[in-house]
Amino acid sequence: MANTNVRRTSYGPSSPVIGSRGARTRQQILDTALIRFTESGFHGTSMEEIASAADTSRATLYQYFESKEAIFIELMQAAGSALMRVTRRLGPLGPTAEGFDNLHWWLGEWSWVFDRYAPMFIEWANVNSPKNPLRPLLAQFVSGHNGRFSTALEQGGLTTAEAHTLANFVLALVNRYNYLRHVYRPGITDTELLDSLAVALQLSMFPDTPRTVLVAGPKSVDGGDAARTQATLANSSGPLSTLPDPDQVVATDPFAGLSPQASKTVRGLLDAAARVFAAVGYDVANIDQIVTEAGVARGTFYRYFDDKLQLITVLANECAAAMADPLTGLAEFGEHPDPARLRAWLRHFLAQHERYNGVLRAWTEKFPVETAVLAPSRVIVNAMGGAVRAMFGPPRDYRLSRRATGIMLAALLEHYPNEGKGTEYQPTPEELVETQARFIERVLLAR
Repeated sequence: MANTNVRRTSYGPSSPVIGSRGARTRQQILDTALIRFTESGFHGTSMEEIASAADTSRATLYQYFESKEAIFIELMQAAGSALMRVTRRLGPLGPTAEGFDNLHWWLGEWSWVFDRYAPMFIEWANVNSPKNPLRPLLAQFVSGHNGRFSTALEQGGLTTAEAHTLANFVLALVNRYNYLRHVYRPGITDTELLDSLAVALQLSMFPDTPRTVLVAGPKSVDGGDAARTQATLANSSGPLSTLPDPDQVVATDPFAGLSPQASKTVRGLLDAAARVFAAVGYDVANIDQIVTEAGVARGTFYRYFDDKLQLITVLANECAAAMADPLTGLAEFGEHPDPARLRAWLRHFLAQHERYNGVLRAWTEKFPVETAVLAPSRVIVNAMGGAVRAMFGPPRDYRLSRRATGIMLAALLEHYPNEGKGTEYQPTPEELVETQARFIERVLLAR
């Protein structure tokens, strides 16, 4: 009989046969993988590198984990479980000093967990696309978290419907806020960021909170578990600080010299690419998916484009052109608030977001090194910065940083529409718009 090599079933985290030594080995592999993912990212790390760094053999590594994805999933589950433990300890929320203090404590603990598992949360954001195979795991976490957070909101006097909507909104904002804090390094202390986030969410969820409560600040700010959050001055050397000037990058016109029929084909390829990038992410997307979506042959694609980089470069320039003027116009609401017009603006922006979601995610999540892709985003950053300055107005007498509020607005517009998809908490377009409008009115325009 021929010899056949059969790999034994890997030892799971609760396997009764590995013993204390095996448990230590397993945890060492996980700790090492977390470090490697921090240094090189998930896609840039191999099983061989993990085995070498963990001072173990490939055979031993595969005895505990059948693949890099299995390691990633377990670390992701550990991160999600840590957040759930924090949320289960959350006390009642509401327009009171106690409610504000509970919110601030919870946000501080969330930030600490995020920093502990930062590479997992960064990759979490990167894989959170509709067709990613890990999406069901993320949806399971969203449902579990939102269910517990909804309870705390209902204890604070909100209706079940309001609590459901706000739970998803808070998850989206806090997730993205911590992501941007970690990746962008915005140049203000973590304490200032934490205080600003707590004030903004309190105003957004409970606008009738007495001003004296906000001015006094939370009790947990000077002690307790929240004191574990970092309080060092971050620098401003994040990816956006080195963005090139768009005028320094020559943008090519993909339609130059084409016949009407050829222009229609190119437009179809760009539109198909936009849908594919939004569905699976730029890094995962490939030419076969794009030509299938466009209904053309591969040869047709290569007649007009060399690779998918050219596609996203064109789409990045289109996105900047489509969004720059609306974002500049957002500043007008600082002097002339108009609830109906603000909601109309948000509906228009939501439509643009849906179209260019793949580009927005490439800008904020992957930071492609190609200058031509990054350059157009400076137009968006500058326009949003001007809008925030106009809407925020003079400094407040409570702990709310204008720069921190700008980060929150970016998270609100760019990420919130993506949160909760595929779960019972997925908001309708009108719920999205109304929640965004209330945040802008209650936080940015609350003079």
